[in-house]
Amino acid sequence: MNRASAILLAVCMLLPALFAAAQSPLLEPVSQAAPSSTAAAATGEAQLPAEAPKSAVEQAAPLIITALTDSHQRHEPIGLNEKLLVQLGVGAGSTAMLDAAKYVLFLDGTEVQDLPDATFNKDSRSLVFELKRKEKNKDLWATLLGAPSLAHPFVEVSVSLGEKPADNTAAKPTIGGVNGSDTLLLKVFGPWSMAIASLLIGGVIWLVVARAQRNTTLRDSYLPQIEPAQQTYSLARCQMAFWFVLIFCSFVFLYIATWDYNTVSQQALELMGISGATALAAVAVDYKKDSPADAVNRGLQALGFNSYDDVVRMRDVDIPRMQAELQAKKLELEALPRPPTGAHAPPPSELQQQWMAADRRITQLTLDINDRRNRLTMYEANILPFKTQGFFKDVTTDINGTAIHRLQVFCWTIVLGGVFIIGVYRNLAMPEFGGTLLALMGISGAGYVGFKIPENNS
Repeated sequence: MNRASAILLAVCMLLPALFAAAQSPLLEPVSQAAPSSTAAAATGEAQLPAEAPKSAVEQAAPLIITALTDSHQRHEPIGLNEKLLVQLGVGAGSTAMLDAAKYVLFLDGTEVQDLPDATFNKDSRSLVFELKRKEKNKDLWATLLGAPSLAHPFVEVSVSLGEKPADNTAAKPTIGGVNGSDTLLLKVFGPWSMAIASLLIGGVIWLVVARAQRNTTLRDSYLPQIEPAQQTYSLARCQMAFWFVLIFCSFVFLYIATWDYNTVSQQALELMGISGATALAAVAVDYKKDSPADAVNRGLQALGFNSYDDVVRMRDVDIPRMQAELQAKKLELEALPRPPTGAHAPPPSELQQQWMAADRRITQLTLDINDRRNRLTMYEANILPFKTQGFFKDVTTDINGTAIHRLQVFCWTIVLGGVFIIGVYRNLAMPEFGGTLLALMGISGAGYVGFKIPENNS
C-alpha cells in the first residue's frame, strides 16, 4: 500500500513536467512571430491582407515645406483673400489625402487664427489656406502689412505649419522649409487696385480742394457781390471737408489693403458728426445776426450790385460798350459841320443838327461811364475787408485780428488729423479715439460757435 501510494505520487509530480515538454514545440512559432509584429509596428509598416485596397494605406507624416504657390501653382506674391498652396515633401511617395483640417498656418512664427479650415490638393500634394482677415487675426495682419511702402508693395514673411492640439492649448510650428522654400512674398497692393484707389482719392481731393479755388465750396458767402475765388475761407466748412476727405481716403486705402469694407470706426463717424454740427451751427449764427456784412450788402444793392454777375456785366460789358460808342461819336462829330453860335445865328442845317445830337450823346456817355466807374470804385472799397487774405489768415482771424477760438479749432483739427493718418498707415485700421478727445473736439467746436454770436465784424 505504501509502495502504491509512492508510485502514484511520483506519477502526479511527473505529469506537469511531461505536459509542459509536450506543449513547448507548439508555442515556439508564436514566440517567433511576436518580435516580427513589434518590429513592423516600430518601422511603421502595416501588415495588411493581400486583398486590402491600396487607398487604405496610411499617409506618412509630412516632412518639410517644399514650395509656396498661389491658386494657379505659380510662385507669385499672394495677398489677402487669395489662396496659399503649401506644397509638402511626404514619405513613401504616398498619394493618400492628408487630414488638412488639423493643420494651422504660421506666418513669421505666429499662428494665423480663425482661418477657414485648410483643404488638401492631391494633385500638387499641397495644403490650401485661404488668407482671410478676421477679428481674431487682424492684429497679425496689421503687424505684417502695416506701414507699407508704395514703392515696394510686398512684405517677405516665413511660413510654417503646426498641428491643432487636442487639449485647446496653443499650437506650435513643427513643419518648416529649407533653402528659402518657406519664404513668401505677401502682396499689400495690387497694380489695378492701386490705380483705382489713386483715381478715387485724387478725384475726391480735386472735387473738394481744387474746385474750392474757383467756387464757394469751402468759403463764406457774406457778400454775394464778391467773386467766389475772392471770398474768405470758412473755418467750419474747411474742418468738415477735412474730416470727410480724410475718412474717405482712409476707407479706400484700407479697402485695397485689407479687402474689408467694415473699416469705418464709430469714432470716425463721431468726428464727421461734430464737424458737420459745427458747420451747421456757424451758418445758422451768421444767418440770424445783423452784421456789418449785411449793411455792406444793402449798400451794394443800392449801387445796382445784387450779385457778382452785375459787377462783371458793368465792368466787362457796359463800360467797354459805352467807350466804343463814345469813340464812334467822337469820330462822327469830327466829320460834321459845327453849327454857328450867337444870338443872330441862322437855324442849323440838318448836318449841323446831327452834330448837336452827337455832342449831346458824347456828353451823356461820358457821364454814364464816369458814374459806373465811380460805382465800381465804391464797390471795391466796400468789399475790401471781406476779401480773402489767404487760407491761414482767413480761418484763424476775424476782422478784429487773431481769434483764439478759431486758432484752437484749427490746431486741434490738424493734430488729430495727423494722428488719424498715422494710425491708419501703421495699423491698417481707423484709430479709436477715446471719449476725452472727442469731447475736446466738441468743446472746441461749441466754443467757436459761441464766440461767433457776439463776434464784431466792423
